[in-house]
Amino acid sequence: MQVTKAVLLGCLILLLGSGGCGSAGMGSSSSTPNISISPSSAVAGSPDLTVTVTGSNFANADHNKSLVVFSENGVDTFLHTTFVSGTQLTAVIPAALLASAVTATVLVETGDPVGSLPFSKSNSVSFGVTAVTGAVSISSVSPMSAIAGSPDLTVTVTGSNFANADHNKSLVVFSANGVDTFLHTTFVSGTQLTAVIPAALLASAVTATVLVETGDPIGSLPFSKSNSIDFSVNP
Repeated sequence: MQVTKAVLLGCLILLLGSGGCGSAGMGSSSSTPNISISPSSAVAGSPDLTVTVTGSNFANADHNKSLVVFSENGVDTFLHTTFVSGTQLTAVIPAALLASAVTATVLVETGDPVGSLPFSKSNSVSFGVTAVTGAVSISSVSPMSAIAGSPDLTVTVTGSNFANADHNKSLVVFSANGVDTFLHTTFVSGTQLTAVIPAALLASAVTATVLVETGDPIGSLPFSKSNSIDFSVNP
């Protein structure tokens, strides 16, 4: 009987001190989230960029908020953060932080915005702001011609400074009769692209040109253009 009382007393102490008998730690705070970010890079000189942060245990209470932080050169900047769910945030990296090439990190800090206690921190992930490469140029297109009525044709474009970042892509363009058509482009390397000219563009004889345009596919700034090379659709 004395043993039973001792066990009950021990459980009562645990219940008061930790939230449950035999479940110490159940009342502790949530673990810090592990995060990933998309996109994870930008080109120097980019405009404001919205990134999506995925993780866990994100908070949105008045006195317990999760905020995305951009850290570079020892300076931490809290970004304008939108809570989507407990596993997703979006945040805007302002153009001023993307002005020049740098290797930064992004993390999530959670705590009371008006409190005095330090925020808890997630892991950090790398974010690269890459320098603008030299001007894109092309030296050859192979093949350089097709017969009118040909099926879809894959061409290989060779040149320099081709890009394949999320916000800085090189795309092959087919230009005929004043109309520019972006082709389905595959990045092979910084010096080679392949692209498919659809049969509709090869239906009749025409003298066209092929060039490469590079820029942000979802941005508002115009793409930069390479030199162009003649492509003939022969009768």
